[in-house]
Amino acid sequence: MSLLDLYEQHLQDQSKPKSLLDLYEQHLKETTPPTPVTQPSTKSLLDQVEESRSTRTLYEEIYAQYVAQHRAHQTQAIADATKSNIGQIIIPTGTGKTRVQISLHVADMIAKTKQEQTGVYVIGAHRLLLCKQLMDELQDLCLKIGLPINALYIGSARHDEKHVYDQYFNMGVDKDTYESTYTTVGKEVKKFWEKTKAQGRHLIVVSTYHSFDKLKNIDAIDLCTYDEAHTTIAEDFTENIAEVFPIIKRNYFFTATRKINGEYGGMNDEALYGSELSKVSPMAMIDAGEIVPPRIHTIKIDTDTTGEVVSEKNESMLVKTVIEAFIEHKARLKEDSAHPDQIGAKLLVSAKGSTELNLIQNNVSFQAWCHANSIRVFSYSSEYGNYENFVQEADRNKVYESMRDLKDTDECILLHIDILTEGIDLPSITGVLLLRHLNEAKLFQALGRALRLLKADRVKLYSGEIAPTDRTKFTKPYAYIILPMHLEKMSESSEEMKATIRRVISEYGIPTEEFLPPEEYDGFKEEGLDIVTKRDKKEAQDKLYPLLHVIEDLVIESLKNSAADKTPEEKYQAIMDLVKTF
Repeated sequence: MSLLDLYEQHLQDQSKPKSLLDLYEQHLKETTPPTPVTQPSTKSLLDQVEESRSTRTLYEEIYAQYVAQHRAHQTQAIADATKSNIGQIIIPTGTGKTRVQISLHVADMIAKTKQEQTGVYVIGAHRLLLCKQLMDELQDLCLKIGLPINALYIGSARHDEKHVYDQYFNMGVDKDTYESTYTTVGKEVKKFWEKTKAQGRHLIVVSTYHSFDKLKNIDAIDLCTYDEAHTTIAEDFTENIAEVFPIIKRNYFFTATRKINGEYGGMNDEALYGSELSKVSPMAMIDAGEIVPPRIHTIKIDTDTTGEVVSEKNESMLVKTVIEAFIEHKARLKEDSAHPDQIGAKLLVSAKGSTELNLIQNNVSFQAWCHANSIRVFSYSSEYGNYENFVQEADRNKVYESMRDLKDTDECILLHIDILTEGIDLPSITGVLLLRHLNEAKLFQALGRALRLLKADRVKLYSGEIAPTDRTKFTKPYAYIILPMHLEKMSESSEEMKATIRRVISEYGIPTEEFLPPEEYDGFKEEGLDIVTKRDKKEAQDKLYPLLHVIEDLVIESLKNSAADKTPEEKYQAIMDLVKTF
């Protein structure tokens, strides 16, 4: 009732005279809603925090910015993956397959969060160190966006939540809004999943393939991406995945080195792996500037002057090889770099085994040389432990973080067997030294550690300041493979070694002119060197055949036997004409 209506009613009812002020106060009481009485909350502080957390704003613009930074091949891979619930994504090492995986997980999480749903998201990997790296990247984006998550590590490595609380405290992340745990016990996996679901949060999981079967206690997994998926063809890994496979809604297998076994074995098993959904070649990525091209150079230790016997157990020879390789590699890097003062040589050394690695690591002369030249040394061995500058450290993650903190200008030697080869993001590795024969997959993965663009080069490339083909302007223009000519006999795997080198050259388009100097083409002989492979069985007993000649053979074979009738000078010229096309 309006104030005018009240006044007219008052005129008709003289038995209850009221002043105009009384009428106005009556009007206010009738038109103003009563103030609700606040009752004490019956919810616990945790319940109130969780309710606030569940209704917090999603910062989708952060995800949009993340996606906007994808390169064309990454965007294409994501689009290809959405066409099927299962399949293989083949992307060369160093071209950002992790971004594709994270995008697939986070996009699904955002969609479910907006529908007030939760899900379970798993990244599989074959090493604990890789699991940590993948979880760090996925978790970081989730927390910045504001996605409600808990994190589960399935593996034996310990994980401390404190650093997460410290890093994301200003984003409202604390023990009441985020939890993580690690375990290899199936019942504990189920218990943590049930708790996470009751809290209204997504569960993000990283699991080693060794412990992947522990996930079978979860009712359903929304999406799983398999990192370095070529490793999953190992029988025990395949069996573990098979136990969980029925509850996974979407499966995507990521690798740079697809492994098959016959027509239907390995990753040709489409029932498990699906078909190839997306694939990009190394050459295409080199042409686009996404990775640097590889270059191979050889080293030869002069045994004539020292009288040493070439042997894989010769500690002096091993140390001498590493030192000489580093010196030669550094010289080539500085010569090729557009800004040699802005980059230091970082050599990744693949040792044959823990014993060989330990011989190098503990050699007094090697330690003295590294200290004298300010070269930092990291060593990883499952048998002898992890070392930083020759000091043992029990926590592998601590050594890894220290390694990741290396500056571009630092010089470093990283000793390992396999642990740093597949999937691990290392600081700007410039060269890979092989102290043993690696099969095709391992060689490609080892090389991949050095293929990544230097950050400074990436900025210039993406801004258009430098072109992908203009290597003269790159601070780190190449990834170098250093091949010793003398360390071990490989006659039993000669054809495999030859095929491996052929594949590397063809896949990455490596120039071969550095292998064919005129003075050595017609008759390269190095007495005392171990045989690596041989031209044919007829000559096996009377001809030494060092690794250098493998490259020659590949070039000569490319001539389709046209060099057979040529003089040595004509052969050399024909080869020089050919290598210009590589």
